[in-house]
Amino acid sequence: MKKLIYLTLILLLGLGVKAQKPEMVIIDGGSFYLGNDYSAQPDEKPEHKITLSTFCISKTEITFDMFDNFCRSTGFEYPDDGGFGRGNLPVMNVSWEGAVKFCNWMSARFGLEKVYDFVIDSSGNVIFKKINWDANGYRLPTEAEWEFVAKGGNKAQGFAYTGSNDLDEVAWYAKNSKGKPQEVGTLKANELGVYDLLGNSWEWCWDIYGADYYKKSSATDPRGPEKGEHRVYRGGNFNSEESFCRITKRFSLAPTVKTGMVGIRLVQKTCNK
Repeated sequence: MKKLIYLTLILLLGLGVKAQKPEMVIIDGGSFYLGNDYSAQPDEKPEHKITLSTFCISKTEITFDMFDNFCRSTGFEYPDDGGFGRGNLPVMNVSWEGAVKFCNWMSARFGLEKVYDFVIDSSGNVIFKKINWDANGYRLPTEAEWEFVAKGGNKAQGFAYTGSNDLDEVAWYAKNSKGKPQEVGTLKANELGVYDLLGNSWEWCWDIYGADYYKKSSATDPRGPEKGEHRVYRGGNFNSEESFCRITKRFSLAPTVKTGMVGIRLVQKTCNK
């Protein structure tokens, strides 16, 4: 009964708000090497072979327009745009917990089964009860899924960056962004037709961060450590130096942090047109 009331309230609050459905790209499953043995960063080692199932990922980063619809519908606090504007710019300054809530709202808006089942404790923190990885709703990419896409998946051509050996072609970063984020999807896509994986806005992943996780991760569909205080984010942003826009570089923040210019890219088990 409580779940029915909650869903009804979401739908009622959302009346008159036009939710935008992100365009999704099918990523055929396959095997690749996660990590980088040549990196000076120990948390990127060892480079190891893993296999991923097929999934779908949003062609671009989630925009302010998309996220603001969620805020308008639910009363969630609007994220700070840093004075750069909103619209078709990539959303940023979203906490990991806020990203998870957005995923569930998007699933509900489009009649999909939610991936995340959680409650909010007395301090306002998200407490997970169950994760339904087989649900057809929206979720965050795992760290492995994100890196697989950034490396070009089964269509990988071995580029230094995602889709090019020239970072300027595929990423808005400190050298070419003029100190501000740019509208999503305006540079070259990678081999899979996915944009802005590097630069513009950092992107949350599902995984709990573990500095030594690569030494013990699952060989099939890894989803990160069971316990930990921080969550992974990837990709660099519009103000990042080139060294921060490496495909394998890992970052982490506490899941409640709303600063840091981190944004969202969505994933589904199967695409829903």
